[in-house]
Amino acid sequence: MKAHSRHLPAVLLILVLAPVTAEYLIGYDDTVGKPAALLFGVLFFAPLYGAPAVLIREVARRRGLGWPTILVLATAFGLIEAGLIDQSLFDPDYREIPYWQAMRAPTYLPWFGMSAYMALIFVAGHVFGSIAAPIALAESWWPARRDEPWLGPVGLVVVALMWAAGAAFILQDQLSGTSFRVSAGQVAGTVVVVVALIAAAVTLKRPAPSSGRAPVPWVVAVVTAVLLTVRSIVPTSWWATILALAAIVVWLVLMRRWSRRSGWGGVHVLAAAVGVLLSIGGPAFTTTPLGDVPLAAKLATNVVLLALVLAVAAVGYRRISAATASARPASASPRR
Repeated sequence: MKAHSRHLPAVLLILVLAPVTAEYLIGYDDTVGKPAALLFGVLFFAPLYGAPAVLIREVARRRGLGWPTILVLATAFGLIEAGLIDQSLFDPDYREIPYWQAMRAPTYLPWFGMSAYMALIFVAGHVFGSIAAPIALAESWWPARRDEPWLGPVGLVVVALMWAAGAAFILQDQLSGTSFRVSAGQVAGTVVVVVALIAAAVTLKRPAPSSGRAPVPWVVAVVTAVLLTVRSIVPTSWWATILALAAIVVWLVLMRRWSRRSGWGGVHVLAAAVGVLLSIGGPAFTTTPLGDVPLAAKLATNVVLLALVLAVAAVGYRRISAATASARPASASPRR
């Protein structure tokens, strides 16, 4: 791992950011307003979310693949997490949350034992919050190394073991806290879809360049924030589920089209990440957390966490800009 030790800060940044972007920024849990609990929770959430984010990034970068692969692998992870690890996708009374059945019932699919609305919201949440956001933010801090692998064989094993330990802890906690058990059919169906997604992900190629100019980064950020906020604010119903899915599909189409154009670069990816963060952290101000959380403490936590991730993005923007500026004279110099 010695040859990869210079990448350790980047890996650690993903591990620390993932709990914030995956769990804390949403502001739904009773740990909101409790700084000590949030800090302690990083010990559990970093292996659960940060470790798979690192592994997904390593798979894509080692194969010379880009964001389409990362997003598809993130979808597979979302199904593993929600379907097999915490089992919230199938549990009819998850953590005895009072409004669980009200969320589940309107789009319940009895053949699969799950809600279409919750499947979309949960998996999309993992794609954008657990995986894409921490990877994009960390790569913005080291733009010259964004296409490089960051771990050697030993590091990969260590991170994989971290994920296994975190997943085992959460699974055991779920199994010990409820009599619910996923059925063999639900396990088999989830595994089949996950394997299909992984197989598709590793065969994806980087999009070929196309004509036209990429939009300015702030447009990417605003469009991302608007389209992805839809999934965070729509009520649980079939029309809302279709609307949220359509918004995500439109976003994917736009990102694929824009990323093929001239001028697209790391700052655009970072802008998309900022849009993701706003789509998560913005609606969090209206979220009612579980438990009895004072309003002032909740709002203060929302402000601090959103400011924190945006500050990380601001540092990333400065680093990308500095790297671009330092490379420009060399590329512009006449050939001899």
